[in-house]
Amino acid sequence: MLIEALAKYPYEGLTRELLSLGMSWIVMNAGIEPEPRELADAFEGALRSLENRAEVHTSKMGRNDRESFNNVLKVWFNRSAPETYGELFELVIKETTKLIREGRLDPRESLKAVRVEKDGTYLGVDYNGETSKPPGKKVTADHYAILPAIIKQPEYYERQSGFLAPTTGGKAQIRLDPLWFSLVALGFFTGLAGYIGGKYYLITKPGIEGLWPYEVEDVIVNGLLAITEAGIKGRVSLSTEELYEMKLAMKLAEENRSIPEEVYPVTLHLISLEGQVYTELKTVQLDLSGLSRYLNAYVERINALSTGGVPVRVELKEGKETVQKYPLWALAEIAEKELERGVNGDGEMLAYIFVKDLYRAINSGRKELIEDSVFRLFRQGRALIEGSGRASGELRKVLRVIMWQGHLEVLL
Repeated sequence: MLIEALAKYPYEGLTRELLSLGMSWIVMNAGIEPEPRELADAFEGALRSLENRAEVHTSKMGRNDRESFNNVLKVWFNRSAPETYGELFELVIKETTKLIREGRLDPRESLKAVRVEKDGTYLGVDYNGETSKPPGKKVTADHYAILPAIIKQPEYYERQSGFLAPTTGGKAQIRLDPLWFSLVALGFFTGLAGYIGGKYYLITKPGIEGLWPYEVEDVIVNGLLAITEAGIKGRVSLSTEELYEMKLAMKLAEENRSIPEEVYPVTLHLISLEGQVYTELKTVQLDLSGLSRYLNAYVERINALSTGGVPVRVELKEGKETVQKYPLWALAEIAEKELERGVNGDGEMLAYIFVKDLYRAINSGRKELIEDSVFRLFRQGRALIEGSGRASGELRKVLRVIMWQGHLEVLL
């Protein structure tokens, strides 16, 4: 049932990736051919597992979306549209689960109904709040929800299009019934890795349906959720791809999380409101396996030194508080600050250059390149500390710990 439904969806891209993530929860909790009661249970179980995602701050809906969803939610559930996209997705999942339990929405009929018309694509049945029927020759568009702008517009518009001209035709008018909308919403919560600085970070696993039914749970629970949780907890934002991956892998190492290698690669979608339009700023393929192996070993060795009575941490100010950080973590934060303010003094973005070099060396799998990057940092750092060059007190403090012999041995 689910395999056939996804196969009928006629487009590639973000929406398909979110649908496949949402359907993966059903497969995990109820199998590929669930009965209605099992499907309702699967939705409830998934939402419980994703409860913290529903609480993550998301943007307010624009006027057009708010009016459109207000109308369709009145038809479906006799409910008004909430303010934010996160609240909207949570409401739709909960109310749709009730419809399925009450027998007012037939999941099998819904998943079979995919219709491509001149005015767009209709996913699911025509549900009027009381009864449902397969879409006929004249589809009642008001009984379907439009795809939310934060999902539709990144596929509909290209960052490179000078006037944000539509890049596709019918694809832009995707309309969903309550069940299909709920699957997209589950996929959104699963892939959400943060809403930071007005930008959405969504991490997906294209082709995850190829892992149904047996391998998908490990990939979702021990893989994708761990990665996105690291992004949310660490508020990891993208300045450069190297720093983003390093900071994600650092957060995972900090929490002693090992990600199954079959999880990779995953895809990061960086989405931002540009003017009045949500636009996909970047699409990046991520593979943190090499970084995680190195950084997990780094944390293990630093902690072993600390247990042996040799504390290897850097104390830094964060607002009014003093916090202790792993030296490499502190250097990565300084690297981000260097990027924000540009070259300043004789440090010449030393922290960023080292972190970037180390990132490339680790991913190459070649120990001699790691050694080269560490020795280069040592030479340049010593020249900065012992000379009369200008650099921030924070950088000097971190470099002294980084360059301590015991720490250099850990890096190597």
